[in-house]
Amino acid sequence: MTATPSSNVNAAPPPTLSNETLRNRILTGGGGGGTVRGSLTKVATRYAHFLRTLSQNNQDATATAAAALQTELLLHDLEMRKLILSSKASDENSRRYSTTLVQMQSTLASTQRDIESLTATLGHERRVKKHREEYDALAKVGNASHPPMRETTEELQKVQHEIAKVKREVKEARMEMNVRERQLRMVMTCLRDLKSGLAEEELKKSSKKGSGNDTITGVSSPMQGKKRKYAGDADGVGGGEDRSDNNMSNDDDIGAL
Repeated sequence: MTATPSSNVNAAPPPTLSNETLRNRILTGGGGGGTVRGSLTKVATRYAHFLRTLSQNNQDATATAAAALQTELLLHDLEMRKLILSSKASDENSRRYSTTLVQMQSTLASTQRDIESLTATLGHERRVKKHREEYDALAKVGNASHPPMRETTEELQKVQHEIAKVKREVKEARMEMNVRERQLRMVMTCLRDLKSGLAEEELKKSSKKGSGNDTITGVSSPMQGKKRKYAGDADGVGGGEDRSDNNMSNDDDIGAL
């Protein structure tokens, strides 16, 4: 009795039969051959055989049929329990599979987002690499055709220092020139004053000589007055020539300086 259920553990579940079909099979005693043990059809067959033995009033056959029916009922109960456990296991597997499916879908969505992010990062890195290569190519061309920026900056600083130095020298030269110009003006002014004083002294000496001659000769004649006048005019012309000579000498002094 224990070996039979173990042999049907992996058997397929029996097909479902309606109540009318089971009743007809019980009454007719049919059940078809090759039915699976523990199925409801097999129970109906055992029950029909048990009823036939009761009608024949054979106690041994009736006891054997009763034992077979009882065994078949136990097997049927075992099959039902197996089906219930299988259903529970299927439900548990279905729940576990559903959870796994949700996790896989979540993982798939996360992976898809990571792929999109990595694709965008890859595109950005490719653009950066392309721009860097273009920049390196331009830098090589620039370095080949133009000096480095460091050298150009150093040369520019040197030129700026030289320009500042020249400006300082020009400023100092202008200041010195202004000082020399002022000194020259003072010297020229002193020279003019000196020449004017010398001219006045000569005029005074000439006038003193003229007055001495008048006292010796007495009253002068008209011709002598005219001569004196002419002498005075000559003195005046001479004074004018002296003045022009003074101006020319001043100009000559300025030119010499």
